[in-house]
Amino acid sequence: MTTLLMIRFDNQEVIDNLKEELERRFGLSIKDIKKELPLMIKRGSQHNAEDLLAETEKSKKINHSDIALGITEEDLYVPDLNFVFGLASPDLKCAVISTNRLASHDRLIYHDRVLKEAVHELGHVFGLRHCPDRRCVMHFSNSLLDTDIKKDEFCTVCSDLLRDSG
Repeated sequence: MTTLLMIRFDNQEVIDNLKEELERRFGLSIKDIKKELPLMIKRGSQHNAEDLLAETEKSKKINHSDIALGITEEDLYVPDLNFVFGLASPDLKCAVISTNRLASHDRLIYHDRVLKEAVHELGHVFGLRHCPDRRCVMHFSNSLLDTDIKKDEFCTVCSDLLRDSG
């Protein structure tokens, strides 16, 4: 069974809600740890997502896990984009997501957004690319509207690709 290391880089209660859902969807064994946010390159108040991804990979190796997902409340960016909801590397078998821009006064909407981003980034870890179907969880989210429009599930094409790759 594939082991997923979930890393709380802040005081993230959303991980508790994610664990069961990710176990069920991907058939994963999940280990959950809390870790201090590492020093990262900053741009204004934003943190470099690539730095957090590297720290996530280190933790994955130390904890002898197959894949890892880091979760932070900090706003993340990559050099070519103003912000990112998350970042993943199929080669490193790691992903990170930020809950910073997913906030909502409605807790159900907030948890739905976090789930979509976690599933999306894990899809990348498992080798999926962005999907042109706006309703597929693998569709690129450039805004909250994009995130809210898409479902928290893979379309038929992405489901088939995921099944064929595993």
